[in-house]
Amino acid sequence: MTRATYYGRMIAAAIGVSLTLTAVALAQQAGPVAAMFRSDQQRDASLARSFVAVSVPAADAAGVPLRVYLSAGDLERAFDRPEFRPDAAIVPTNTDLQIAAPAPETQRVLIDRVKKQPDVLRDMENQIAERRKQSSPATGAEPGLLRIGADAFVVQLARADSGRSAGALPKAACLIATDFATGGAVDRRELFAQDRLRRGISACLDALDAAGAKSVVLPLMGAASSKTQANDKEYEGQRTLKECRLINATAGIALGIHDFAAHRRGLREIGVVQWDQEVSGMFTVPAGSSAEKLAQLAYRGYAEQVQEAFRKGLSGQKTTSSDLKGSCGGILNVG
Repeated sequence: MTRATYYGRMIAAAIGVSLTLTAVALAQQAGPVAAMFRSDQQRDASLARSFVAVSVPAADAAGVPLRVYLSAGDLERAFDRPEFRPDAAIVPTNTDLQIAAPAPETQRVLIDRVKKQPDVLRDMENQIAERRKQSSPATGAEPGLLRIGADAFVVQLARADSGRSAGALPKAACLIATDFATGGAVDRRELFAQDRLRRGISACLDALDAAGAKSVVLPLMGAASSKTQANDKEYEGQRTLKECRLINATAGIALGIHDFAAHRRGLREIGVVQWDQEVSGMFTVPAGSSAEKLAQLAYRGYAEQVQEAFRKGLSGQKTTSSDLKGSCGGILNVG
């Protein structure tokens, strides 16, 4: 072997090691939200169009871009898998901050896990009790501690001064009212104008960022979709209504992220999780049936509209019915 060949191989090996170490470093830098996003992508190929990752340029106070992920998965995985667990979560609640109430259903993802740690539950209840001492909203048209969609309340699940951690929980949760304690928000579409959810999401992200969170995950909230479909035999109708609500919610959340990003400090990644079972349930028909191709086309169109609403919102633009060729006017043009 000549000296030139020897040195050439040494240089190539060094470059290979360098690239490997770079890849490892990048993988280590990727946070829990990115890890869950990649994992969920591999779980169900039929939902591939429901995944999109967007990089938002760094604000003056932040040194790195903000990574925002829209995925189809299950919020429970972010709580139960240590490698997916974020620093903080945004979770829907009701206007009265009744954590034992049946609505909204997604609240149970947090509360069921908090109940397993009595000291955390007591601390959470104490924080809510302190919030109750504050005055209610000025308008009597919206009774309750929180105005639906717009108000946010942060609960600490791990307190440094108490010397305890939250165990299998994020360190903090920001609660946004998306329903009433007894339900019924599904019939109050005017309460879900995009600008309302926009304010609530932005407020939550501001508070969690100020508390030092680097990663945040939240479900696709504000759609009031859980009660709108019950095995619609006509395939259209209720499913179309649900599509509009989910697109509208996506737009509002993305707008809130856009407003927050302008003055972000340390937060690096945000994950918005569409419940995969809900999306699948909207478009799944028996394999081999005459409606299978129609269902696939319908899903493709829906997923493209969701992605468009997501990207528009992150750029600060509202999604209206004109963006969806005139459909969804009764929902997207509210407020």
